[in-house]
Amino acid sequence: MDLISQAWEWVARPIAELPWAFWRDGQWREFWLGTVFSLRLVILYYLPLIPLVALAPPARTRAAIILTGVLFLTYVFGAFYALVWLFVCVAFHTLGERFAVEARRTDVIPWGPPLAAFGTLALWHVGMQFLARIPLPAGWDAWLLAHAPWAYPLGLRGFAWEPDWLSLRSAESPRLFAAAFWHPHYIGAAYLTMRMLSYLSEIKRDTIARQRRTLESFLAWLFYPPTMIQGPLERFAEFQDALDHCHERRGAGMIAAGVARMALGAGKCLASLLYLHPFVVGQLGLYTHNTYFDHPERIQSYAVLLFGGHAMIFALYLEFSGYCDFAAGMSRLIGYRPIENFRWWLLSTSLVDLWRRWHISLSFMLRDYIFTPLVRRRLTPTLCLLITFLLCGLWHMLISGMLWWGVTMGLAVALNQKWSRWMRDLDRKPHRRLAATRRAWLRLRPLPAVCAWALTIHAFCVIAWFFFGNGGALRVAWELLRRPLAWAGVIAP
Repeated sequence: MDLISQAWEWVARPIAELPWAFWRDGQWREFWLGTVFSLRLVILYYLPLIPLVALAPPARTRAAIILTGVLFLTYVFGAFYALVWLFVCVAFHTLGERFAVEARRTDVIPWGPPLAAFGTLALWHVGMQFLARIPLPAGWDAWLLAHAPWAYPLGLRGFAWEPDWLSLRSAESPRLFAAAFWHPHYIGAAYLTMRMLSYLSEIKRDTIARQRRTLESFLAWLFYPPTMIQGPLERFAEFQDALDHCHERRGAGMIAAGVARMALGAGKCLASLLYLHPFVVGQLGLYTHNTYFDHPERIQSYAVLLFGGHAMIFALYLEFSGYCDFAAGMSRLIGYRPIENFRWWLLSTSLVDLWRRWHISLSFMLRDYIFTPLVRRRLTPTLCLLITFLLCGLWHMLISGMLWWGVTMGLAVALNQKWSRWMRDLDRKPHRRLAATRRAWLRLRPLPAVCAWALTIHAFCVIAWFFFGNGGALRVAWELLRRPLAWAGVIAP
């Protein structure tokens, strides 16, 4: 009973201590709006605007999405960023239409238009990594904050009801560019890059009819708030098809399903915050003092050292899938069902299978617009995987850790594919001794599946050391190797 009581205490106490009462000196606002519904879940602020879309006539659905999207961006990310987003979207639509013309020309070098279009997209993405570092002339930031507070994101405008979700309020004069472009993956810019990759690729393949590529349809696709920030990544044609019929799917059943899905998403994010963040952020120091990656020798427990990356992945999964649940729930309120981004990834028994279940919309875009075109160029599958995952890593952030994550993950998936081919070859030659050994092993069910599952999940989480810790991944790996060697007396303690 003591063990059960302790477990219940561990589960119940964090929930009981939450600031449930909204009248407690701003604690409710700062915790729920400033901590839980922040970062990815700032899409909560779109919820009051959904009736404007749901009540709009079918012919005005796209216009309503654009209007509410502008209002959402202006309130959450500031009027300055909303204007930038609008300008960029119009510029990308112009680029797409120009590319559609140039790609059909026969009097130019065939690879010229794609190089120009995709090169422009790459420059945009790289530029977004550095815009936050641009300083305005001395005194401009203070003047803008005093006279044009709506140019700044939520929490910096001096209104008492707004939570400080960017943790910049304490700064004497927050910089406009640093606040507006603080992280490409939390302001939708990185996902805009991936959407444009799919859009330009489909234009090159001539799969989107000209009459469908109107500016209104394009802006509705890029201004749809529930999926604007971090996906799921809808493709242009599929999004337009769904909008054409979304008003037919609305009803009490969809509303109930949407509310339930949002509650599930909020619950996942809350569970990560209450039960995993104290360990991941407090004990391992991720995002703060970073003990786990900078000084792994200070981690006393070998189990904590070995499974620290697993805890980080689970925290990321709960937060990200919680956001996707919230986005899907909000979308159902207007009759739209975006692509599911996660599908029981914990049941994966191979890395190839895992990438069909984890961040599905991104995985399929990488497959369709990077990996498959490279394969058609007759590059080796291993090289194609290396390039695909390398670009995936650098898409997340332009740092060396993402480069090594991409290389390591690409090699691991390539090894997984080669192993699968070898197993299929053995099955075709049952007379070989190794084939008999394989059949004997497979008869030990469920042990083979359990071992494949454990190896897959462990490999995925260990490779994530590069994703979370940059160069510190090698320090963690060495510490895991050093301790058994020191215990065996092979090296000095």
